[in-house]
Amino acid sequence: MLRMKRIISLAIAAVLSLSLFTGCEKEPEYTKYNGSIWDSFDTIISTVSYHKTEEEYKAFMKYTQERYRYLHELFDIYNSYDGLVNAKTINDNAGIAPVKVEKELFDLIEFSIDWYHKTGGKVNVAMGSVLKIWHDVREYAEYNTPVLPDMEKLQAANQHTSIDSIVLDKENMTVFITDPETSLDLGAVAKGYATEIICAELAEKYPSFAISAGGNVRVNGSPMDERTRWGIGVQNPNVDENYQMIGGNIDLAFLYGNQSLVCSGGYQRFFVHEGERYHHLIDPVTLYPENIYNGVSILCEDSGMADALSTAIFMMEPQKALDFIDTIPDAECMLVLTDGSTMLTDGFKDYLQSCGITSTSPIE
Repeated sequence: MLRMKRIISLAIAAVLSLSLFTGCEKEPEYTKYNGSIWDSFDTIISTVSYHKTEEEYKAFMKYTQERYRYLHELFDIYNSYDGLVNAKTINDNAGIAPVKVEKELFDLIEFSIDWYHKTGGKVNVAMGSVLKIWHDVREYAEYNTPVLPDMEKLQAANQHTSIDSIVLDKENMTVFITDPETSLDLGAVAKGYATEIICAELAEKYPSFAISAGGNVRVNGSPMDERTRWGIGVQNPNVDENYQMIGGNIDLAFLYGNQSLVCSGGYQRFFVHEGERYHHLIDPVTLYPENIYNGVSILCEDSGMADALSTAIFMMEPQKALDFIDTIPDAECMLVLTDGSTMLTDGFKDYLQSCGITSTSPIE
């Protein structure tokens, strides 16, 4: 596909809502249900799905909630759970012994290492030692005067972020971190990867649904009523002097079939120090956040891949980001710069339609 890069005067951010695009009428065999899940991946997970009976909907929600909760615990680096070997278990055994893990966790780490190489190191799940320093600083800033991390400490921690420290044994399904001071942090890819797993499983039984897990949206099939496509609302990131989001215009990305729209933004998890915003996406080269974008949105089929791409592109200058996305088959990209201008691939533009409305709510 020929992709022409254009700058347009839209100010769009990565806050998602679910709505529906009106099209040809269908027989009302299915009823639309809306649901929410609150206990996984530190976000609200919203669902829209179509079922013939309420019992089928309840089974859909029960399965979805249980799978999200299980994968949340499996990919967790902060907490241990009785009877579960998870990412924290791997970190606890760094430099000690290989850890036998479940297939989902092994595959996620293998996937992450692959994308480390594809993105030139921009997505590095071995950066746990550096990311923990920033995590602690953000938590401190919630209740105290913000401070910046000591660069010497960041640089010392960065000596223990080699992806080669993670040794995978596929035959025995073990993961071994050879450096005792290296630790995993799967946050850059875990939520999107989990969403892709769950949606692939649900698609075997349920023909029509959309799931929004924070900034990760995955749709399956088409809405089974008078509408033909899923409309994913993308909200304008108007912010005040403290970078707090105060609403904005809504644009719709119309999706159908099996597609994902995943967004990364620096306007939710951050603190302000001396008028400068410091968000949670840390560049592995500078060891600091890059304030190039308010948001990055990736459109492709695989939610895990989109999650990795949105994180990687957040660290790239705009033209380099657009050139990089051109190398990824069937992926489209929208970049929302901090000055409010937007750069996007021509393919992404084809999915957008402005609604010209204002909202302060992330979910319509």
